[in-house]
Amino acid sequence: MKRLRAGLPAGAVGLMLMMPGAALAQADAPDPATLLADTCGACHAADASGALSRINGQRKTPEGWLMTIVRMRLFHGMVIDPATQATLVHYLADTQGLAPSEAEDFRYILEREPAVVEKVEAPLAEMCARCHSAARIGLQRRTREEWNLHIDFHVGQWPTLEYQALARDRDWLKIAREEVVPLLAEKYPFKADAWDAWKDAAKPKATGGWVFTTRLPEKGEAYGKLEVSGSAQPFTVSGTLKTAEGEEMPVSGKLNVYTGYEWRANLTIGDTVYRQVLAISPDGTTLTGRQFLHDEDSLGGAFKAVKVGSGALIAGTVPSTLPAGSEARVQIVGAGLESASLSGALEASGGTANDYGVALDVAPAADTDGAVSVAAGDAGLEGVLSVYSHIDSLKVEPAFAISRVGGDGGSAPRVKARFAAIGFWNGPDGKPGTEDDVRIGEVPASWSVAPFNEEAEKLEDVKYAGDMNADLGIFTPSVAGPNPERPFSTNNAGNLEVLATSGEVSGEGQLIVTVQRWNDPPIH
Repeated sequence: MKRLRAGLPAGAVGLMLMMPGAALAQADAPDPATLLADTCGACHAADASGALSRINGQRKTPEGWLMTIVRMRLFHGMVIDPATQATLVHYLADTQGLAPSEAEDFRYILEREPAVVEKVEAPLAEMCARCHSAARIGLQRRTREEWNLHIDFHVGQWPTLEYQALARDRDWLKIAREEVVPLLAEKYPFKADAWDAWKDAAKPKATGGWVFTTRLPEKGEAYGKLEVSGSAQPFTVSGTLKTAEGEEMPVSGKLNVYTGYEWRANLTIGDTVYRQVLAISPDGTTLTGRQFLHDEDSLGGAFKAVKVGSGALIAGTVPSTLPAGSEARVQIVGAGLESASLSGALEASGGTANDYGVALDVAPAADTDGAVSVAAGDAGLEGVLSVYSHIDSLKVEPAFAISRVGGDGGSAPRVKARFAAIGFWNGPDGKPGTEDDVRIGEVPASWSVAPFNEEAEKLEDVKYAGDMNADLGIFTPSVAGPNPERPFSTNNAGNLEVLATSGEVSGEGQLIVTVQRWNDPPIH
């Protein structure tokens, strides 16, 4: 298993995909195909059809194509202006991209999820995943010839590769040629029915209204409505977000859509800038992915939206967990809803329709425990809300996370980590921590850290590694650099146990505080 390290905020390279200024070239500019030939044709030879060598045997995500163009600039001296770069990324992602089904399994890396554990099997584990994620491999498609040339590229670009590929213990190049290349060509082929079908399919429209649920790092669960307008990219986004506590904030920003479904937006919510890396469903009715702080991509939350005008649709409820024994208002977040009903552990019906769906006032009894389903017209979601009077056990999510020391205002700022306390009920076996436990969802908790082991206690990691916000579960690491107060003036790294307590139950996780990540591409 390979743990994906928490990244720093995406740098200038990653920004180009979502910057409002990353508009397409002017209307009087050459068409994209001509622009590609003019920009890249000096080094990439064209065949009889005009297709350019190397380029014509690859398919990638918009981030993948951006990384390729930036590498051409940095290592091969290609001169390209931002508008041309933006146009080519759009063109290549639209004409040689990945179908939704091809990218589905690897969206976590595009969405910059900070704590994912990959399971990578041989031979890719030893040959490829020692340096980057398996998702980076899976988010590109190549001909067999191109996969083979990719090995030559790696050797030429990074001569130390043979040592990283365990060359002192095996015939790594033979394994790469005879085992890895055939495997990659079979698993991730250039020609695929899914891509052929997607190229010919009618693409969903981003413009129009979207009603959404999400979670803000410091404000918790929230919902709102976005309106996407414009006849050309970047589209204009406006709207409103409301927190579970009732705070209302304006939303504004810009959006680019790649490959017909890849949603990349920069939005200002209140006075804070967020990024969205989302995917529009092929039928155009739902929008899912992750929204995170523009400058701290480790802090964010899942985002789900449904399209206004597509019939009755439900995105979720806010809140999604509700303590029993008190009156509360539950917002059923959706589109095309006039009334709604709750069933299961809590029953209610009717409600008041609003711009975000339907609001229901509820008063669960003090001894209420269980999952609640929501229905509205033809739409419904099972177990979308949990009401609880007690919690049998508590788990910390993620169970393992990484934070990074850094400077304030420098090229490698600190990377924070956020944890959630997830409540559970015992399952039929009556025991906590077993496979039949029933998930309640995120519940309020108090947070702290402790030494993970004896060495961490000896080195006083709790004192030096950083601080945990007791209410939010957000850990802020210390400043980077030698610390003369520590043995050997070592950095402010640490190995910490993360502790969450809610009522009578507690849970624990692990946090590694480590050094900066200097190379932080859009796809790790």
